[in-house]
Amino acid sequence: MFNKLRTKLTITNVIVVIIIFSLFVFGVFLSMRKIANDQNSAFISLISSNIEMNGSQEISEQKDVDELQYRYFYVVFNTKDKVVASSLDLNMKNKNIIGIIAIAKKSGLNNGSLKWNDIPYNYVKTVLDNKETSFIFINTNSETKMLNNLKIVLVLISLAGLIIAFWGSLFMANRALIPIKATWKTQKEFIADASHELRTPLAVIETTLDLIISRGENTINSQLKWIENIQAENKRMSKLVNDLLFLARTDSDQVIFEKVEFPLHSALLEAYIPFEAITIQKGIQLKAFQGSPINFIGDESRIKQLVVILIDNAIKHTPPGGSIGMSLFNMGEFIEIIIEDTGEGIEKEHTNNIFKRFYKVDKSRSNNGESSGLGLSIAQCIVKEHNGTIKVESLKDKGSTFHINLPF
Repeated sequence: MFNKLRTKLTITNVIVVIIIFSLFVFGVFLSMRKIANDQNSAFISLISSNIEMNGSQEISEQKDVDELQYRYFYVVFNTKDKVVASSLDLNMKNKNIIGIIAIAKKSGLNNGSLKWNDIPYNYVKTVLDNKETSFIFINTNSETKMLNNLKIVLVLISLAGLIIAFWGSLFMANRALIPIKATWKTQKEFIADASHELRTPLAVIETTLDLIISRGENTINSQLKWIENIQAENKRMSKLVNDLLFLARTDSDQVIFEKVEFPLHSALLEAYIPFEAITIQKGIQLKAFQGSPINFIGDESRIKQLVVILIDNAIKHTPPGGSIGMSLFNMGEFIEIIIEDTGEGIEKEHTNNIFKRFYKVDKSRSNNGESSGLGLSIAQCIVKEHNGTIKVESLKDKGSTFHINLPF
């Protein structure tokens, strides 16, 4: 799959580069040709103006000069089609000059280009005020050679550019595939982990139902323990599905965060206090909440969910006799929420991974039903949606401290 995608990306990039190079080369060549033609046209116009203003040069001594030595020459015919004037030293008996003039006259055009003995010329036919007709010729051999050389250079540059473009496109395609491969790998792992997490409650429910069915003669009250097991696993599976749905919607920007101004201090306290009964039952001290009133613009329900996830995570990893605390600070440009515990802590090698989906530090507890490994991922999503950051500081057997920074 990735090889096909790499090929498609490379071909697409090369095609785009070919189009750009073609337009560039074509544009440069046309521009240079236009400049050369414009210069010749201006030169011809200047000669024509001089002929009309100063009169044509009378035919004098005619020398047999090679016409290729002329940058330009002109010939003037009277109304009887007789040559009455021409450039200096122009031999009107030279067969080449006679041939060039004949082609121009035969074309019937007022201007154009022609070739004689593979030598290119531009010409202009002008009717003078005295009804005489002038033909002005410019030898464009040097311009033609220059344009041909330019064409060769541009083609060679284009070929070299295409070779570079191919390898560059291949390199960029490989670079572009890196995040795609990473996303694909993450997605595969996500699906595999989700399937694994869902398999456990489904297996428990299926086994328990088989047991209940096999004891069909028993009353419901006598099998209440098994029914409660099914209910507990169903709740666990429902929570897992909801967590998966939240993450999937967050990835596709389908989760709507309703951001309004609310008293952050009160919201955190409302999410924090209900854990007091659980901590008392587990022999954990829930410290008094520290913080001053602050108004914050965000999604109040999601901020509460963030606190619930982090406090619940702290309770799970703090043994009896430990403590958990939460504080709120106004840092000027941002607010900081700190949640700390004196629990088992996290080894340094795991601190960069705990926000990954389904990541569990203690694999031996993966199937005990305590956690699906999605809580901290959801917490990170909530913080990111509020343009904030979350990080953890932890030491093994010393506890963990989560720092959440949220900009005002």
